[in-house]
Amino acid sequence: MGNLTSVRVAALFASVLVLAACTTHPLGTSRTSPSPNPSPLVTIPVVSPAPVASGAFDPAHVVQVLGPAVAEIIVTFAGGNGIGSGFVIAHENGASYLLTNNHVVANATKVVVLMPDGRHFTAAVQGTDPIQDLAVVKVNDGQLPLAQFGDSTKLVAGQQVVAIGSPLGNQSTVTAGIISAVHRTISAGGGNGAPAEDLPDVLQTDAAINPGNSGGPLADADGNVIGVNTATASSAQGIGYAIPSLIAKRIAQDLIAGRTPGHPYMGVCYQSEDTALAGGTDVEGYGVVVTGTVAGAPAAKAGLRSGDVIEKVDGVDLNNGETLGGVIQPHAPGETVQLTVLRSGSTTTLSLTLADRPADSTSATCSTTP
Repeated sequence: MGNLTSVRVAALFASVLVLAACTTHPLGTSRTSPSPNPSPLVTIPVVSPAPVASGAFDPAHVVQVLGPAVAEIIVTFAGGNGIGSGFVIAHENGASYLLTNNHVVANATKVVVLMPDGRHFTAAVQGTDPIQDLAVVKVNDGQLPLAQFGDSTKLVAGQQVVAIGSPLGNQSTVTAGIISAVHRTISAGGGNGAPAEDLPDVLQTDAAINPGNSGGPLADADGNVIGVNTATASSAQGIGYAIPSLIAKRIAQDLIAGRTPGHPYMGVCYQSEDTALAGGTDVEGYGVVVTGTVAGAPAAKAGLRSGDVIEKVDGVDLNNGETLGGVIQPHAPGETVQLTVLRSGSTTTLSLTLADRPADSTSATCSTTP
């Protein structure tokens, strides 16, 4: 796969910024510390996504429903300005909270939110989460139009979607396409001396996503937000990525409350089935092939061994595009999942309690440790 770039655009569109180059915060940490007295969680409702359209798909309806809640995010940082997108997700105590990407606001000295009706506000960065590339900004107006989240776990490949944002600074631009795949793992960035950011579960879409779309919504046919647009493959056409809505909602609720978000962690080293087969390994059954575990991590404590094949998580088959990261990411640290494992020709079930991802998880001896 070609290089992945962020979709924040520099002022005057002089260059496309590499995703990881937009942030200097190391993986596994957060720019904001947890408040000693965090606020109660603001509950953000979620609805079922629109079914795959049996009749005419109407992007204009999506824009009518969602468009008023989508903002242009204008940032000032050392050396210039940048433009991204965001959308309103909650009201609390006379303020509105907007969700965007971490790489849009990272290192910003000033953030301005411009709504479609021309209202504009200087925003405060409420919190950021570099691990999932998400951020929440706050403006002092509690009456901004709200977006509605849809349930990303109920999406199917081929479902029609709409992206709204400010590509190349063109506010309220609308593009349409489909969900190309519901689970992908990407590493975006690595340019300008910055570390890459690994996103273990993203949606893939062919709706056009361009510089400036970062942080904008990907929506279903009813105008429900089912993803947060975050990256595009610079060397390909029609390949963009969005963070699933349920992951974004969970992170956003913590950031609004002043809490440091948790990130589910297994500490397992593995290969996907196709990677194992390409490397000459004869895979018994289907799923992901365990190549090792991190000492003391949940995978080791649960009894996973090198050579095991994880076929299911909580009864969900790891085939037909379903990934280990895709099944794990909607969970919170402390939750327990049931793994169906094929070992030496026999099937066994292991209980694994997820931990919070440690700050030094990237130092593990394997490349993939969800």
